[in-house]
This record gives sequence, structure tokens and C-alpha cells, in this order.
Amino acid sequence: MTYIIILAWALLYLIFSFSSQLPWASCQNYWNTANCLDFTTESNTSWNNDNLSTSAATEFWEHRVLSISDGIEQIGSIRVEILLCLTAMWIICYFCIWKGVKSTGKVVYFTATFPYVMLLILLIRGLTLPGAMGGVVYYLLPEPSHLLDPQVWMEAGSQVFFSFSVGVGSLTVLGSYNKYKNNCYRDCMWLCLLNSGTSVVAGFAVFSVLGFMAKEQGVSVSQVAESGPGLAFIAYPQAIAMMPLSCGLFASL
Repeated sequence: MTYIIILAWALLYLIFSFSSQLPWASCQNYWNTANCLDFTTESNTSWNNDNLSTSAATEFWEHRVLSISDGIEQIGSIRVEILLCLTAMWIICYFCIWKGVKSTGKVVYFTATFPYVMLLILLIRGLTLPGAMGGVVYYLLPEPSHLLDPQVWMEAGSQVFFSFSVGVGSLTVLGSYNKYKNNCYRDCMWLCLLNSGTSVVAGFAVFSVLGFMAKEQGVSVSQVAESGPGLAFIAYPQAIAMMPLSCGLFASL
């Protein structure tokens, strides 16, 4: 269920990417505030000392996509566009698996390989941005005080179990399609290496962009980094918005 919601957000971004200008690349939209910072222009140096400034990508995510309310007492309304995207993703998911493992296997050839190509492009672009090294250092060097916090280790363990789908039954179901003498130990090792390796590489891509955003805003990386899936929905669009032919590139992503 969680993955479907994330895919619904991605589909909404995909739809917006077909506009003449990426909506998260500028501050000229109705959802933007006076604190919006446009990284694609050269007129953002006056914002460097303003710690209240936020990137256009952040405001698009928080104010346009999620429409975050001012507090828990304000429930807000149903986001019709996200509801439609969620419905579309459930339908797409059904047709990907409705004929069993044969149709699923064909879909996976594309869905499992193409993201790595795009991740490599984003990684290269992110590392070439000014301030990227600051984000990478923040990503690699842990805070010693946090290492003594049991809550940090609990969240790390829950993320590992979540990413490997341990206890959910997905691996058991997919494993039932293997041949009787399939080397399950080898598959488990490859799963762990690919899963963890992808997360590490994606971290470099995300935090290199966050380092750039922090440098432009004149704040620390911790102030522009937020936990959860929103981290990728801010960093990746920001990186793509600064590339040539950004609209077509995001559509392909």
C-alpha cells in the first residue's frame, strides 16, 4: 500500500512534467510564498542570508502536491488529482500481474534496469553542483550522539525489514516460482547486496543535491533535509530542473 501511494505521487510529477516549464523549477506559481528561492536563476544570491527561504521544489511538494495544512486540527480536503493517480496506479499494478509470473517477468526487465540508468544520471549531475561535497560529508559522517540513541537503531532495523519485505510474504510468494533446485542462498545474497547498494548510491545522489540547496540558502544540510519519501521528491526534481531539456528528461524518468 505504501509503495502504491509513492507511485501515485511519482505519476503526478510525471503529468506535471509535460508542461512547458517544470512547475517546481520556478517561484512564479500561485502556491509559492515570498520565501521561495529559485535555484535555476542567477538572482538568488540575495537570499543566502535568509534562513527562512525555501526552494521552489520544496514548496511544490509541500504546498501543491501534499497541500499540507497548518495543523492537525485542520484535516483539509481530499486531493482529487492524487486520488485519480492512486486509482490509475492500482489499475496499472493489476495489469502488470494479472497473467502471473510471465507478464510480471517481462515488466521487470524494464522497471528493474531503467531506474539505475536515471539514478546514475542524477548522481553525476548532483556531484557536479557547487556545495555537493557538503551534502556528501553530512551523509557519510554520523552524529556520534545519535549512535547512542536506541531509537535510531530501531528505525534503521525497521527500514531494513521494510526494504527486504521480511515477514510480508512477498519473497516467499515470488520464491515459489523458482525451480526446485534453485540456489536460494545465492539469490538472498544478491538481494541484500543490490538492495543495500542501491540505497547507498541513491543517498549520494540525494545528499549531493541537498548540499547544493543548503549552500544556496546559506543554511546547514540538516535544515534542508527531511526524513521520509519527501526527501527524494525534493532532491530529484531539483536536480532535474537544473539539467538541459529538463521537461523531457523528467518525462522519461
